[in-house]
Amino acid sequence: MHYRVQKKHTIYRLTVFLLLYVNVWLTFSIIYWILDITNLGLIVDHYASTSHQEKGIDRITRSLYLSSITLLSVGYGDVTPFGWARAAAMVQALIGYLLPVVIVVQFIIPNRKKVERVEEAPINYIDPKLMKKTDN
Repeated sequence: MHYRVQKKHTIYRLTVFLLLYVNVWLTFSIIYWILDITNLGLIVDHYASTSHQEKGIDRITRSLYLSSITLLSVGYGDVTPFGWARAAAMVQALIGYLLPVVIVVQFIIPNRKKVERVEEAPINYIDPKLMKKTDN
């Protein structure tokens, strides 16, 4: 029974972290797209022609692609942010570096403390100071 409750809690935490990653990915994709269409932060695909980069759908897919490779710290180098998009990419990369640390802290360290607590307390230990002498 305890295992099932812990399993549900773990699945819940993993779902929350997955939704957090998707939220960060999509939020920064929108930021990159807005910066690209307003010419405040261009996103240049080095393997696409200039006329292709001006298409609306290419701006959207390029923003999604840049956001994913930045968040996951891949950075192939085929897409480069300029202007304010470069600053947004630095912030997103920092978030991408910190999220795995949060996952480790949430899953590894609390479970380790639970194991230590179990090992410290014997199961059948009775404190002699708590025992009262009774006259029968």
